[in-house]
Amino acid sequence: MILYILIFAVVAALIFGLGLSWDKGDERIEKLRERLMLVEQAEQRESRASLTLIRDDLLSEIPALHRWLNQMGRGTALKLWLRQAGMEMRPGKFLMLCGGFSLIGGLLALIWLPWYGFAAGALAGILPYAQVGRRRTKRLEGFQAQFPDAIDLLVRASRAGHPPSAALELICQEMPEPTAGEFRQLFDQQRFGLPLRDCLLNLAERIPLVDVQFFATSMIIQRESGGNLAEILEKLSHLIRERVKIMRQVKTHTAQGRMTMWVLVAMAPVMLIVMLFLNRSLTLPLFQDPMGQAMLGGAAVMQIIGIFLLRKIVAIEV
Repeated sequence: MILYILIFAVVAALIFGLGLSWDKGDERIEKLRERLMLVEQAEQRESRASLTLIRDDLLSEIPALHRWLNQMGRGTALKLWLRQAGMEMRPGKFLMLCGGFSLIGGLLALIWLPWYGFAAGALAGILPYAQVGRRRTKRLEGFQAQFPDAIDLLVRASRAGHPPSAALELICQEMPEPTAGEFRQLFDQQRFGLPLRDCLLNLAERIPLVDVQFFATSMIIQRESGGNLAEILEKLSHLIRERVKIMRQVKTHTAQGRMTMWVLVAMAPVMLIVMLFLNRSLTLPLFQDPMGQAMLGGAAVMQIIGIFLLRKIVAIEV
């Protein structure tokens, strides 16, 4: 009964904390704060004394959590990581969500498997990170696939005589997400008054891809040194397409290794489930006996280490 009361108290505190941290700000104010923050970032890059501008550096609606994230120095990086995944959630809210998953997973594990309460809590707390990381990877892959088409559209607009600002607006209107959203932010920054160099550097910071860094560098060099912008971007588009083609070929050649990895990872859990159905009396001591629980814990740790090693083997950078 005490354990059930404790679980109820933790869940209630979690729901109350998420309610307090829920962002209910005006969308127009948020957009204004983002624009002012971009202006201040541009001033800081040039190492000049900047005006004190209002910016959205609030990492959590809870003051104590906001101060702690500022002291840790990782709140800004976490905020950028969440935005790269296409999420507007504040870092404080995200950490509270991870903590809530960890507490609930640990308490539920204490009911059935007391020896694995800490491990289950840690694993449950990692689940939101894994989901956001997967969403971030998928969004960046989508941007990388659409990026050559956006550059080709920029080349055609440049050859037609359109200025860079009109070409960027055309990309915002014609391209799908997430490319349209990122270039819309680039266009808004330039329209607000930021130099094109700072807008491109902001784009390269938001999208940590080598292709975007090539694009930003090419645009900056062409603007400062001159040259045929359409020809430069056309060659860059061809280079990016060739890189994507090679990456797909590498992914095809490593498909067998990745399939082998997942088969090896899934073999032990599947066999354990099969043994539970076929010979339950022989398998239950693994969960009931302390020695069996220690063996399961060691097997789980070795499985996680094996996953990281196998992923390192099949991951080839281009």
